[in-house]
Amino acid sequence: MKGTFKKFAQQAKQRMKSGFWQETRNRLEMEKQVAVTKGLDCVAVREQQHRQLERMIYDSEGYNRERLFQQKVEEILTSEHIVSNPISILADKNYMSTLNAYERQTYLIKLSAKYQEAVEKYRQLHG
Repeated sequence: MKGTFKKFAQQAKQRMKSGFWQETRNRLEMEKQVAVTKGLDCVAVREQQHRQLERMIYDSEGYNRERLFQQKVEEILTSEHIVSNPISILADKNYMSTLNAYERQTYLIKLSAKYQEAVEKYRQLHG
């Protein structure tokens, strides 16, 4: 517990030194303006931003994994090449080789759902 508190304190100090809060404030305001121009619910946008910020602070590893996944999905969607099976690109083949058939199927179903969420998020942000 003590190590976790110390880790959070160090991360908070780093955020303050790096200008994280100013950048975050600017980004949140820009997203709010985009939401207004697109006619989205500002309260829902703020709630989503709040959840994202909490995740960024308290689960930075998970947040970074999610952000990298979103970037891969965006690369697939904006690629000039037609991608017939995006799940095969996103799947961790080394991890899949350790799974039995049932676990592999479960992994692919979860990955597919995660991909669909990422595509929906991309479409909301980019029209």
